[in-house]
Amino acid sequence: MKIHLVGGFLGSGKTTAIAVACQHLKQQGLKVGVITNDQGQYLVDSEFLEAEGISSAQVTGGCFCCNYDQLDEQIQLMKAAASPDIIFAESVGSCTDLVATVLKPLLKFRQGEMEMLTLSCFVDARMLLMHVEGKRLPFSKDTSYIWEKQIEEASLIVVNKIDLISAADLPAFKLALAGKYPDRKFLFQNSLELDSVLRWLTALDVKQDSSGIVSLDIDYAKYANGEAELAWLDEQITMETTDGSAPKRALDLVRRFVARLSQSGASIGHVKVMVSANGLQKKLSFTTLATNDASVEELLTSFGAQNLAQLTMNARVQTSPEMLRAMLVKELAHQKQAGDVVVSEQHVSFFKPGFPTPIHRFEVDYKAT
Repeated sequence: MKIHLVGGFLGSGKTTAIAVACQHLKQQGLKVGVITNDQGQYLVDSEFLEAEGISSAQVTGGCFCCNYDQLDEQIQLMKAAASPDIIFAESVGSCTDLVATVLKPLLKFRQGEMEMLTLSCFVDARMLLMHVEGKRLPFSKDTSYIWEKQIEEASLIVVNKIDLISAADLPAFKLALAGKYPDRKFLFQNSLELDSVLRWLTALDVKQDSSGIVSLDIDYAKYANGEAELAWLDEQITMETTDGSAPKRALDLVRRFVARLSQSGASIGHVKVMVSANGLQKKLSFTTLATNDASVEELLTSFGAQNLAQLTMNARVQTSPEMLRAMLVKELAHQKQAGDVVVSEQHVSFFKPGFPTPIHRFEVDYKAT
Protein backbone atom coordinates (compact mmCIF):
# COMPACT_ATOMS: atom_id res chain seq x y z
CA MET A 1 0.00 0.00 0.00
CA LYS A 2 1.27 3.45 -0.95
CA ILE A 3 0.31 6.52 1.07
CA HIS A 4 0.72 9.94 -0.50
CA LEU A 5 0.44 12.87 1.93
CA VAL A 6 -0.67 15.96 0.02
CA GLY A 7 -0.18 19.39 1.58
CA GLY A 8 -0.60 22.92 0.32
CA PHE A 9 -2.44 26.11 1.12
CA LEU A 10 -6.17 26.74 0.83
CA GLY A 11 -7.27 27.01 -2.78
CA SER A 12 -4.11 25.52 -4.28
CA GLY A 13 -6.06 22.81 -6.15
CA LYS A 14 -5.13 19.69 -4.18
CA THR A 15 -8.55 18.02 -4.36
CA THR A 16 -8.94 18.53 -8.11
CA ALA A 17 -5.55 16.94 -8.78
CA ILE A 18 -6.29 14.01 -6.47
CA ALA A 19 -9.67 13.39 -8.12
CA VAL A 20 -8.12 13.36 -11.61
CA ALA A 21 -5.34 11.06 -10.37
CA CYS A 22 -7.82 8.67 -8.74
CA GLN A 23 -9.98 8.38 -11.85
CA HIS A 24 -6.92 7.51 -13.91
CA LEU A 25 -5.63 4.98 -11.37
CA LYS A 26 -9.04 3.32 -11.17
CA GLN A 27 -9.05 2.93 -14.95
CA GLN A 28 -5.70 1.15 -14.59
CA GLY A 29 -7.35 -1.38 -12.29
CA LEU A 30 -5.91 -0.01 -9.05
CA LYS A 31 -7.90 0.45 -5.86
CA VAL A 32 -7.64 3.97 -4.46
CA GLY A 33 -8.95 5.90 -1.49
CA VAL A 34 -8.79 9.48 -0.27
CA ILE A 35 -8.75 10.80 3.29
CA THR A 36 -9.83 14.42 3.46
CA ASN A 37 -9.06 16.70 6.39
CA ASP A 38 -10.52 19.89 7.78
CA GLN A 39 -11.16 21.90 10.90
CA GLY A 40 -14.90 21.67 10.16
CA GLN A 41 -17.33 18.75 9.97
CA TYR A 42 -19.32 19.10 6.72
CA LEU A 43 -16.86 19.04 3.84
CA VAL A 44 -17.47 20.01 0.24
CA ASP A 45 -14.43 17.96 -0.79
CA SER A 46 -15.95 14.78 0.63
CA GLU A 47 -19.21 15.40 -1.24
CA PHE A 48 -17.23 16.12 -4.41
CA LEU A 49 -15.23 12.89 -4.18
CA GLU A 50 -18.40 10.90 -3.47
CA ALA A 51 -20.05 12.45 -6.53
CA GLU A 52 -17.00 11.39 -8.55
CA GLY A 53 -17.37 7.80 -7.33
CA ILE A 54 -14.11 7.90 -5.33
CA SER A 55 -13.90 6.08 -2.00
CA SER A 56 -13.16 8.56 0.78
CA ALA A 57 -13.04 9.09 4.53
CA GLN A 58 -12.66 12.18 6.70
CA VAL A 59 -10.50 13.46 9.53
CA THR A 60 -12.40 16.43 10.94
CA GLY A 61 -12.20 18.83 13.86
CA GLY A 62 -8.53 19.69 13.31
CA CYS A 63 -5.50 19.03 11.15
CA PHE A 64 -3.81 15.64 10.65
CA CYS A 65 -1.06 16.52 13.12
CA CYS A 66 -3.55 17.23 15.92
CA ASN A 67 -5.66 14.21 14.98
CA TYR A 68 -2.96 11.67 14.14
CA ASP A 69 -4.82 8.84 15.88
CA GLN A 70 -7.96 9.58 13.85
CA LEU A 71 -5.88 9.60 10.65
CA ASP A 72 -4.28 6.28 11.56
CA GLU A 73 -7.71 4.82 12.34
CA GLN A 74 -9.12 5.92 8.98
CA ILE A 75 -6.13 4.40 7.16
CA GLN A 76 -6.66 1.10 8.98
CA LEU A 77 -10.41 1.11 8.34
CA MET A 78 -9.88 1.83 4.65
CA LYS A 79 -7.24 -0.89 4.50
CA ALA A 80 -9.55 -3.44 6.15
CA ALA A 81 -12.58 -2.53 4.03
CA ALA A 82 -11.04 -2.26 0.57
CA SER A 83 -7.30 -3.10 0.65
CA PRO A 84 -6.45 0.00 -1.43
CA ASP A 85 -3.29 0.05 -3.49
CA ILE A 86 -2.97 3.81 -2.96
CA ILE A 87 -4.31 6.23 -0.35
CA PHE A 88 -4.12 9.99 -0.83
CA ALA A 89 -4.25 11.84 2.51
CA GLU A 90 -5.03 15.51 1.85
CA SER A 91 -4.27 17.82 4.76
CA VAL A 92 -6.30 20.92 5.57
CA GLY A 93 -4.92 23.97 3.75
CA SER A 94 -3.84 25.81 6.89
CA CYS A 95 -1.68 22.91 8.12
CA THR A 96 2.11 22.59 8.05
CA ASP A 97 4.83 20.66 9.93
CA LEU A 98 3.61 17.40 8.37
CA VAL A 99 7.06 15.79 8.32
CA ALA A 100 7.53 15.85 12.10
CA THR A 101 3.92 15.21 13.08
CA VAL A 102 2.55 12.82 10.44
CA LEU A 103 5.18 11.43 8.07
CA LYS A 104 7.73 10.42 10.70
CA PRO A 105 5.14 8.93 13.09
CA LEU A 106 3.76 6.85 10.21
CA LEU A 107 7.28 5.67 9.43
CA LYS A 108 7.85 4.75 13.05
CA PHE A 109 4.55 3.01 13.78
CA ARG A 110 3.40 1.71 10.37
CA GLN A 111 6.53 1.37 8.25
CA GLY A 112 6.16 -2.36 7.66
CA GLU A 113 2.63 -1.87 6.33
CA MET A 114 3.54 0.66 3.65
CA GLU A 115 5.24 0.09 0.34
CA MET A 116 5.81 3.84 -0.01
CA LEU A 117 5.12 7.07 1.88
CA THR A 118 5.50 10.45 0.16
CA LEU A 119 4.84 14.12 0.83
CA SER A 120 4.16 16.69 -1.87
CA CYS A 121 3.02 20.29 -1.50
CA PHE A 122 0.70 22.14 -3.88
CA VAL A 123 1.05 25.87 -4.39
CA ASP A 124 -0.94 28.27 -6.57
CA ALA A 125 1.45 29.42 -9.33
CA ARG A 126 0.21 33.01 -9.05
CA MET A 127 0.95 33.16 -5.32
CA LEU A 128 4.40 31.68 -5.84
CA LEU A 129 5.16 34.16 -8.62
CA MET A 130 4.19 37.02 -6.30
CA HIS A 131 6.49 35.57 -3.65
CA VAL A 132 9.58 35.24 -5.86
CA GLU A 133 8.99 38.75 -7.21
CA GLY A 134 9.09 40.07 -3.64
CA LYS A 135 5.44 41.12 -3.61
CA ARG A 136 3.29 40.90 -0.49
CA LEU A 137 0.96 37.92 -0.42
CA PRO A 138 -2.76 38.67 0.04
CA PHE A 139 -2.75 37.39 3.63
CA SER A 140 -1.39 38.54 6.99
CA LYS A 141 2.25 38.05 7.90
CA ASP A 142 1.56 35.08 10.18
CA THR A 143 -0.85 33.40 7.75
CA SER A 144 1.73 33.83 5.00
CA TYR A 145 4.23 32.21 7.38
CA ILE A 146 2.19 28.98 7.18
CA TRP A 147 2.27 29.17 3.38
CA GLU A 148 6.05 29.63 3.39
CA LYS A 149 6.61 26.74 5.81
CA GLN A 150 4.53 24.40 3.64
CA ILE A 151 6.93 25.03 0.76
CA GLU A 152 9.98 24.77 2.99
CA GLU A 153 9.29 21.27 4.28
CA ALA A 154 8.26 19.41 1.11
CA SER A 155 10.95 18.18 -1.27
CA LEU A 156 8.40 17.91 -4.10
CA ILE A 157 6.52 21.13 -4.90
CA VAL A 158 3.63 21.04 -7.37
CA VAL A 159 3.26 24.51 -8.89
CA ASN A 160 -0.40 24.24 -9.81
CA LYS A 161 -2.64 26.37 -12.06
CA ILE A 162 0.39 27.04 -14.24
CA ASP A 163 -1.99 27.78 -17.12
CA LEU A 164 -2.81 31.06 -15.34
CA ILE A 165 0.77 32.32 -15.71
CA SER A 166 1.56 34.03 -19.00
CA ALA A 167 3.97 32.22 -21.32
CA ALA A 168 6.13 35.35 -21.35
CA ASP A 169 6.60 35.24 -17.55
CA LEU A 170 7.25 31.51 -17.31
CA PRO A 171 11.01 31.26 -18.16
CA ALA A 172 11.99 33.97 -15.67
CA PHE A 173 9.66 32.45 -13.08
CA LYS A 174 11.29 29.01 -13.35
CA LEU A 175 14.76 30.54 -13.23
CA ALA A 176 13.90 32.54 -10.10
CA LEU A 177 12.52 29.42 -8.39
CA ALA A 178 15.68 27.44 -9.14
CA GLY A 179 17.73 30.21 -7.58
CA LYS A 180 15.54 30.63 -4.50
CA TYR A 181 14.95 26.92 -3.82
CA PRO A 182 17.96 25.04 -5.27
CA ASP A 183 17.25 21.87 -3.27
CA ARG A 184 13.58 21.55 -4.26
CA LYS A 185 12.01 19.60 -7.11
CA PHE A 186 9.32 21.62 -8.88
CA LEU A 187 6.57 20.25 -11.09
CA PHE A 188 4.59 22.74 -13.15
CA GLN A 189 1.03 21.51 -13.42
CA ASN A 190 -2.45 22.21 -14.67
CA SER A 191 -4.54 19.70 -12.71
CA LEU A 192 -7.39 19.90 -15.21
CA GLU A 193 -5.16 18.12 -17.74
CA LEU A 194 -4.54 14.40 -17.26
CA ASP A 195 -1.06 14.44 -18.84
CA SER A 196 -0.02 17.06 -16.32
CA VAL A 197 -1.33 15.03 -13.38
CA LEU A 198 0.39 11.91 -14.73
CA ARG A 199 3.76 13.66 -14.33
CA TRP A 200 2.91 14.16 -10.65
CA LEU A 201 2.02 10.49 -10.25
CA THR A 202 5.29 9.51 -11.93
CA ALA A 203 7.23 11.74 -9.52
CA LEU A 204 5.42 10.19 -6.55
CA ASP A 205 6.49 6.74 -7.67
CA VAL A 206 10.16 7.66 -7.20
CA LYS A 207 10.91 6.30 -3.74
CA GLN A 208 12.02 9.02 -1.35
CA ASP A 209 14.88 8.53 1.11
CA SER A 210 12.97 8.80 4.39
CA SER A 211 16.18 8.97 6.42
CA GLY A 212 17.03 12.32 4.87
CA ILE A 213 13.71 14.07 5.52
CA VAL A 214 14.23 16.90 7.99
CA SER A 215 11.67 18.23 10.46
CA LEU A 216 10.77 21.88 10.21
CA ASP A 217 12.18 24.54 12.46
CA ILE A 218 8.85 26.19 13.17
CA ASP A 219 7.47 28.82 15.53
CA TYR A 220 4.19 27.35 16.80
CA ALA A 221 3.05 30.70 18.21
CA LYS A 222 3.23 32.27 14.73
CA TYR A 223 1.69 29.15 13.20
CA ALA A 224 -1.23 29.27 15.65
CA ASN A 225 -1.78 32.98 15.14
CA GLY A 226 -1.74 32.54 11.36
CA GLU A 227 -4.47 29.92 11.62
CA ALA A 228 -6.48 31.98 14.10
CA GLU A 229 -6.54 34.90 11.67
CA LEU A 230 -8.56 32.72 9.29
CA ALA A 231 -12.27 32.31 9.96
CA TRP A 232 -14.08 29.05 9.13
CA LEU A 233 -17.74 28.90 8.09
CA ASP A 234 -19.55 25.68 7.19
CA GLU A 235 -23.22 25.16 6.52
CA GLN A 236 -25.84 23.70 4.25
CA ILE A 237 -28.50 25.90 2.68
CA THR A 238 -31.72 24.81 0.97
CA MET A 239 -33.53 27.01 -1.57
CA GLU A 240 -37.13 26.18 -2.50
CA THR A 241 -39.14 27.95 -5.20
CA THR A 242 -42.30 27.34 -7.22
CA ASP A 243 -41.14 28.80 -10.54
CA GLY A 244 -38.11 26.58 -11.27
CA SER A 245 -35.60 29.24 -10.24
CA ALA A 246 -34.04 27.45 -7.23
CA PRO A 247 -30.63 26.82 -8.89
CA LYS A 248 -30.52 30.39 -10.19
CA ARG A 249 -31.32 31.79 -6.74
CA ALA A 250 -28.75 29.50 -5.09
CA LEU A 251 -26.02 30.53 -7.52
CA ASP A 252 -26.98 34.18 -7.13
CA LEU A 253 -26.49 33.80 -3.38
CA VAL A 254 -23.00 32.37 -3.93
CA ARG A 255 -22.03 35.07 -6.39
CA ARG A 256 -23.22 37.91 -4.17
CA PHE A 257 -21.54 36.42 -1.08
CA VAL A 258 -18.17 36.10 -2.81
CA ALA A 259 -18.52 39.62 -4.21
CA ARG A 260 -19.30 40.96 -0.73
CA LEU A 261 -16.20 39.26 0.67
CA SER A 262 -14.05 40.80 -2.06
CA GLN A 263 -15.54 44.25 -1.59
CA SER A 264 -14.91 44.07 2.16
CA GLY A 265 -11.20 43.57 1.54
CA ALA A 266 -11.20 40.17 3.29
CA SER A 267 -8.66 37.79 1.76
CA ILE A 268 -10.31 34.55 0.66
CA GLY A 269 -8.38 31.36 1.36
CA HIS A 270 -11.14 29.51 -0.37
CA VAL A 271 -14.90 29.46 -0.69
CA LYS A 272 -15.99 26.01 -1.84
CA VAL A 273 -19.60 25.26 -2.66
CA MET A 274 -21.28 22.02 -3.74
CA VAL A 275 -24.54 22.79 -5.53
CA SER A 276 -27.09 19.96 -5.78
CA ALA A 277 -30.33 19.96 -7.75
CA ASN A 278 -32.36 17.14 -9.32
CA GLY A 279 -29.61 14.58 -8.67
CA LEU A 280 -26.92 16.72 -10.34
CA GLN A 281 -23.98 17.92 -8.23
CA LYS A 282 -21.50 20.61 -9.24
CA LYS A 283 -18.63 22.18 -7.33
CA LEU A 284 -17.67 25.85 -7.32
CA SER A 285 -14.41 27.19 -5.91
CA PHE A 286 -13.24 30.76 -5.34
CA THR A 287 -10.05 32.30 -3.95
CA THR A 288 -8.79 35.84 -3.49
CA LEU A 289 -7.05 35.55 -6.86
CA ALA A 290 -10.06 34.12 -8.68
CA THR A 291 -13.55 35.41 -7.92
CA ASN A 292 -14.98 35.75 -11.45
CA ASP A 293 -18.52 34.70 -12.34
CA ALA A 294 -17.74 32.51 -15.37
CA SER A 295 -18.10 29.21 -13.52
CA VAL A 296 -21.39 30.33 -11.96
CA GLU A 297 -22.87 31.18 -15.34
CA GLU A 298 -21.85 27.79 -16.76
CA LEU A 299 -23.74 25.98 -14.00
CA LEU A 300 -27.02 27.77 -14.70
CA THR A 301 -27.28 25.94 -18.01
CA SER A 302 -26.37 22.61 -16.39
CA PHE A 303 -29.13 22.66 -13.80
CA GLY A 304 -32.01 24.07 -15.81
CA ALA A 305 -35.32 24.79 -14.06
CA GLN A 306 -35.70 23.17 -10.63
CA ASN A 307 -37.76 24.03 -7.55
CA LEU A 308 -35.25 22.67 -5.02
CA ALA A 309 -31.52 23.30 -4.70
CA GLN A 310 -29.09 22.62 -1.88
CA LEU A 311 -25.73 24.18 -1.15
CA THR A 312 -22.94 22.88 1.06
CA MET A 313 -20.58 25.77 1.73
CA ASN A 314 -17.06 25.84 3.20
CA ALA A 315 -15.64 29.36 3.51
CA ARG A 316 -12.14 30.04 4.87
CA VAL A 317 -11.49 33.76 4.94
CA GLN A 318 -9.13 36.14 6.70
CA THR A 319 -11.60 37.96 8.91
CA SER A 320 -13.41 37.25 12.17
CA PRO A 321 -15.88 34.33 12.31
CA GLU A 322 -18.63 36.74 13.36
CA MET A 323 -17.96 39.06 10.41
CA LEU A 324 -17.86 36.14 7.98
CA ARG A 325 -21.18 34.84 9.25
CA ALA A 326 -22.72 38.33 9.20
CA MET A 327 -21.81 38.80 5.52
CA LEU A 328 -23.52 35.55 4.59
CA VAL A 329 -26.57 36.41 6.70
CA LYS A 330 -26.95 39.67 4.75
CA GLU A 331 -26.98 37.78 1.47
CA LEU A 332 -29.47 35.23 2.81
CA ALA A 333 -31.69 38.13 3.86
CA HIS A 334 -31.39 39.62 0.37
CA GLN A 335 -32.69 36.39 -1.16
CA LYS A 336 -35.60 36.25 1.26
CA GLN A 337 -36.52 39.90 0.65
CA ALA A 338 -36.54 39.30 -3.09
CA GLY A 339 -39.48 36.96 -2.46
CA ASP A 340 -40.75 33.73 -4.03
CA VAL A 341 -38.18 31.58 -2.26
CA VAL A 342 -37.97 29.66 1.01
CA VAL A 343 -34.44 29.67 2.42
CA SER A 344 -33.44 27.32 5.23
CA GLU A 345 -30.07 26.63 6.88
CA GLN A 346 -28.68 23.44 8.39
CA HIS A 347 -25.47 22.56 10.24
CA VAL A 348 -24.35 26.17 10.72
CA SER A 349 -20.84 26.45 12.18
CA PHE A 350 -18.45 29.41 12.25
CA PHE A 351 -15.25 29.61 14.26
CA LYS A 352 -11.49 30.10 14.17
CA PRO A 353 -9.06 27.17 14.50
CA GLY A 354 -7.61 26.45 17.92
CA PHE A 355 -3.94 26.24 18.86
CA PRO A 356 -2.27 23.37 16.93
CA THR A 357 -1.16 20.72 19.40
CA PRO A 358 0.35 17.66 17.67
CA ILE A 359 -0.16 14.17 19.05
CA HIS A 360 3.41 13.27 18.03
CA ARG A 361 6.30 15.43 16.95
CA PHE A 362 9.66 13.98 15.95
CA GLU A 363 12.14 16.84 15.95
CA VAL A 364 15.15 14.53 15.73
CA ASP A 365 15.36 12.89 12.34
CA TYR A 366 13.89 9.41 12.41
CA LYS A 367 16.01 6.99 10.43
CA ALA A 368 14.09 4.15 8.82
CA THR A 369 15.36 0.66 9.59
